[in-house]
Amino acid sequence: MTALWSLGFRLNRDADDLLKLHEVRTLLETGNIFDRTMPGIAQPEPYISHWPWIADLPYAAFARLLAPFAGFEPALMLASLAVPLLLLAPALYCYNQLVIATDVACPAVALPLALIFAARSLFEFAPGRIDYHNLQILLLLAALVLMLSQNRFASFINGLLAALATAVSAEFAPFYALVMAIYAFDWIFGREGGENRVSGFGLALAIGAIGLFVAIVPPSAYAAVRCDTYSTPHMTALIAAGLSFAVVPPLFGRRGGWATRAAILLVFAAASVAALMLLFPQCLAGPYGSLDAYVRDNMLNRILQELSLFQRPDFVLSTGFASIVLLFTGALAPVVICLGPHGRSRPLIILALFSLLALVLAIDYLRYFRYLPVFSGIGLIFVLASLLAPDARLARYLKSPVSAASSKYALILPGLVLSGTMALYHLSVRPSQSSIPAAEFADSCDLGHFEPQQDWPAGAVVLSPPLIGSYFVALAKGPKVVTIPNHRSAVGIERSYRFLDPSTVDPRAFLDASKATHVALCAWREPPSPYLEAAYPFAAALMEGHPPAWLRECPTDASSPLRFYSYRNADGSDAACPVSTASAQARP
Repeated sequence: MTALWSLGFRLNRDADDLLKLHEVRTLLETGNIFDRTMPGIAQPEPYISHWPWIADLPYAAFARLLAPFAGFEPALMLASLAVPLLLLAPALYCYNQLVIATDVACPAVALPLALIFAARSLFEFAPGRIDYHNLQILLLLAALVLMLSQNRFASFINGLLAALATAVSAEFAPFYALVMAIYAFDWIFGREGGENRVSGFGLALAIGAIGLFVAIVPPSAYAAVRCDTYSTPHMTALIAAGLSFAVVPPLFGRRGGWATRAAILLVFAAASVAALMLLFPQCLAGPYGSLDAYVRDNMLNRILQELSLFQRPDFVLSTGFASIVLLFTGALAPVVICLGPHGRSRPLIILALFSLLALVLAIDYLRYFRYLPVFSGIGLIFVLASLLAPDARLARYLKSPVSAASSKYALILPGLVLSGTMALYHLSVRPSQSSIPAAEFADSCDLGHFEPQQDWPAGAVVLSPPLIGSYFVALAKGPKVVTIPNHRSAVGIERSYRFLDPSTVDPRAFLDASKATHVALCAWREPPSPYLEAAYPFAAALMEGHPPAWLRECPTDASSPLRFYSYRNADGSDAACPVSTASAQARP
């Protein structure tokens, strides 16, 4: 991954990494863990991040240690490159433990193969990938290893990790619901040590939920209800689940049959869910429930990861179709094995359950596709072992009771059937594609190697499409931006989209509402396109360098992917253009 990064490959990097870099920089500069207001984003309403400071802690701590020796900005850059790789080390340890648990003959050979198959997920640990997804993968792998551990404190530690994962993001809530279901199953069916495990997990979950609430939420916001970040609803849900697990098993022990014990837990769970729905009805619509319909239709619903696989417009003809077939095959292989008479070991059943859940989530919500290779990687080891000739050297290394008992093609058939079914669906029911908004078109230039070389005037506020805004906000010294591609910036997103919308009568109204002094958007350096000019007359004119009278084009290099325009300052005076760094240095 380091070699690929040094050659210029972006791997899994996206705009959230740019925002996270700005967050970590702000945390180090202010030292205020409770104030999550990001100073570089002015809609002009303040932007308040929904990510808790604990997700920034590894990067901030690493940069703080290096800053006295390397300087502030170099230390921050080194942290963004090194910390993901440092998180990868314990993740690889946990992954290796899962491979060992499958009883493969030579884990030292099986692990590298599984890692190759799981590379798409492991790219979340690439240098510069500082979003929270790598931390979530690490915590989930640790949860799986702890469920397989015989250590008496494993379930207690797992409860703390479940609370931490939920505090970082509720995105993995379905996986941790399955963790809780497995602990509950052990108690319900009288497995040895099941009562202690479920009680320890529940107690730690409740303790962790309270401790993290105090650590993350400022006292002034204890009563606030925020559905997209760790707050009172999340803490209440964790405490309710934790106390149910901590109290019910000691009270009832092994009295009654398994049906009685299951009914008792279900009653507590139903009561908890009903109470949460009554106390926090505003969260029933999900974390994006408050988004304006215009933003949802024009921006959020057009992001690929926010769709289901049934809605993906390029499924069959995509370059990743072959990898999707492999992922489906690897995800279903453990499930097929568990259906046979020789594969029902506890580690494999747990792996199969999580693999199946990951597959269902990935199909329903493409955001989860980045996690599916973690489970498919191990499943594909079983598939490979079943296809190899028994006397092949690699087959001997991958031999296990599971692969030996598997039919040669039984493990690949379900994945092929599912892939074929999805392909037939997409060929017969073509997903509808809405027209591309003008702001998305004006945000589509290649900014992967963009290095702004302008000194912006003091007080500059740039109205741009969201992705361009995220590149500016990540700069150590840059202008303020109106918006970034994040749902907490919905007000700014709407203004930037409506500003370029062909149906907008007076675009200046959205410049004035956002108090922007400048406009930035992708430059169209090719010969004029009649089609684009007809579809997006205002946006195309700005991209081609033909502004209206109330905007003034600022000089940019011919190779720049962007065009800049100056508007006016808050006092009504004309806003000055940014000055190129070379010119600024040449002045006395």
